[in-house]
Amino acid sequence: MNRNPGGKNQYDSCLPASDPKLQEALTKYHRRKETNNTTISRLLLTEYGIKMSASTVKNRRKELNLKGSRGVMKNMDAAGEAEAEQLILNEMSKDPAQRAGVGTIQAKVAYNTGTHLPRHLVSDVMHIHAAEGFEKREPTAKKINRVPKIPLGIHHRWAGDGHDKLYKIGFPIWAVVDDATGKYLGGWVVPSNRMANIVAYCIPVQFTTDCGSETTALFGLINALREIFHPDCPVNELPAHVYLRSIHNISIERSWLRLRLDFGDNAVLFFYRGIEDGIYNSNNADHYSLCQWLWPMLLRQELAEFIEFRNGTKMRKNKNKPGPSGKSRDEAFTLHEDWGGKNFLMPVDTSVIRSIREAMGGDSILNFVNEDFAARAQEKYDTLNITKLTMENVWNVFSAMLPLLF
Repeated sequence: MNRNPGGKNQYDSCLPASDPKLQEALTKYHRRKETNNTTISRLLLTEYGIKMSASTVKNRRKELNLKGSRGVMKNMDAAGEAEAEQLILNEMSKDPAQRAGVGTIQAKVAYNTGTHLPRHLVSDVMHIHAAEGFEKREPTAKKINRVPKIPLGIHHRWAGDGHDKLYKIGFPIWAVVDDATGKYLGGWVVPSNRMANIVAYCIPVQFTTDCGSETTALFGLINALREIFHPDCPVNELPAHVYLRSIHNISIERSWLRLRLDFGDNAVLFFYRGIEDGIYNSNNADHYSLCQWLWPMLLRQELAEFIEFRNGTKMRKNKNKPGPSGKSRDEAFTLHEDWGGKNFLMPVDTSVIRSIREAMGGDSILNFVNEDFAARAQEKYDTLNITKLTMENVWNVFSAMLPLLF
């Protein structure tokens, strides 16, 4: 008996592998090592509005040659092994501080090249070429007693803080994470992370920070927005902002560790190379001006890539942990119903938020140099036809731009 004589099914008008939107989505999930076809099917529907069965997802991934590590290793010959080793070495070369472990290097190869390599292969290459790095990464931090937190859902609480480890080279960071999932909601390289100048277009039920000069102003602003847009949720019963000691603002403090290990420590080392090699002299006004334009551009790019990578990397599986684990922060955030989470986002009038931001000075307060110099520097930079600014070439670009500007 034919149960479907019309030949129709629930996944009508299924997109072909050649569709740019589908390619973008599947490539994004592949780069963050998501290989479960059922999960990808659900993510496609939630994030892109693409309705596609798990079996079709499998077929589309095959058509696009998006293979997992088993598929990659299955047909790998000697040349392929050499290529895989080089991919690992390329990521290791970006980590002179040797802070990245096997899992991080494995994930970065997938993120940057789209190639899934098995953990044992990455480990073998790292032990051969940088065995000392394993000793450097032995945990020695003093432990702080924690109590399990019970997350209720996304946007229930945001945790914000300033990261001062890059202050030593003059480029501090301010960032905000979702408390329930640990997902980075935003990160900014700013002239000072002690200013309450980062205002989002929506507010959570509650914001947590430490008590600093910048957060006292933020305290007033968050409370005012709650009272204006959501008077039915009184701040005296459920505070819009809560001060916590830094060691207890767990979500953001844990995020700083990975940011420092995967991004911050290496940024400092690459910055000091310019000084050690005699390329940069901070006492030279011309050098300083160009550095203040070029390095924030690089660090903002690198920070954005770190956030995308970090949000897409799977968390360790912990059956005893309340809330999400064993999945990426992006997945935990997008499919929050899977772990019992709800969406607590409280909408506000975005035109009011824009007016507040303009009154505070607008985007210009995030600039390190004045607009005239920034325009001139951008013009000279464009003439160099740089494919991509990186930690490895930033000082070469600096040396090339200096005589063009001054």
